[in-house]
Amino acid sequence: MKINNKFINKYTGLTVAAVALAAVTPAIKPDKKYTITKDAPAALSADTFESRKDTLKLSVEAFKNTSDDVFEINKDSMVIPPQGTSYKGVLLNAPSPKIKVCGKDSLAAIVVDLSKNVLYKYDDKGEPKSAYLVASGKKRYPTDKGLRIVSHVESYPYKSAPPSTKRHRKPWDYGPRAIILEILDPETGEKSRTGEFIHGNNNPSSIGQYASLGCIRMDNEVIKKLAKQVKRGDLVLIQ
Repeated sequence: MKINNKFINKYTGLTVAAVALAAVTPAIKPDKKYTITKDAPAALSADTFESRKDTLKLSVEAFKNTSDDVFEINKDSMVIPPQGTSYKGVLLNAPSPKIKVCGKDSLAAIVVDLSKNVLYKYDDKGEPKSAYLVASGKKRYPTDKGLRIVSHVESYPYKSAPPSTKRHRKPWDYGPRAIILEILDPETGEKSRTGEFIHGNNNPSSIGQYASLGCIRMDNEVIKKLAKQVKRGDLVLIQ
């Protein structure tokens, strides 16, 4: 059988070229490890993500130890629970507690934002520490805006309240604690009575709604905690 030399030379050259290329090209092995960049939260692990139809679902647990500056938050879409939050992304949106009383610079311990039904608690340096979803006055009985001052705290069943008051006659409507407020005129410092207080509730579903007769309603466990934190003379700004 006659062998065509041109045929041998042609395909022998291709084989040698292929072997040479394989020698200089490193073998590609599937990488089983996931690379997490320094910008990603350390709490994330490879099995945190589930890829389905080109969407990534992230477990809430992955965020627990994540620093606030890792993610960009849409402030208008953040949910504040009745039980409260101290998340920095939420507190960055807290209103200023600064106010002048009789010409003197002062700080409110509590600011209530009626437009969002959110109560913010501040420390004595004016730094927001926590935010809580609350209920406020319904359309027919809106919560009055302005400056208030803490008079004292009363506890269920409110036997210490005057017999003519609603909280004495219907204590179950006020939950376990009521922070009694007075109106404070920021120009003169004069105090006057108001029937609008910060208290607990007997209807958890009303939290976040405009549902009261003017009072600020809170989660019953939260009001017990807040009642321990406030003191007589603390300023409360309702806006």
